[in-house]
Amino acid sequence: MPTIYRFSSDVLQVDVDSETMLLSYASGKYFGLTGAVSRVADKLQDGASLDNMARHLVEYYDVTEAAARDDLARILTELQAAGLVVSSEA
Repeated sequence: MPTIYRFSSDVLQVDVDSETMLLSYASGKYFGLTGAVSRVADKLQDGASLDNMARHLVEYYDVTEAAARDDLARILTELQAAGLVVSSEA
């Protein structure tokens, strides 16, 4: 079963120019997503697997699925540590 990632229920998402800003009401922590990573913000709203998000990035950028998956895994770890993203088994 794949792990599904989504924004925590207390996260506010605001798009400003080419950046997606995330703010957690509970912790007061915020994070800015820019470039390719901002493209997966909508996927995180609904919940998506790492593979699904990586394939989505490959459609828009000249990057391998493996490289996209590695970068996303690192960023998702940071977002989880900040309490902005949660994960669950599908």
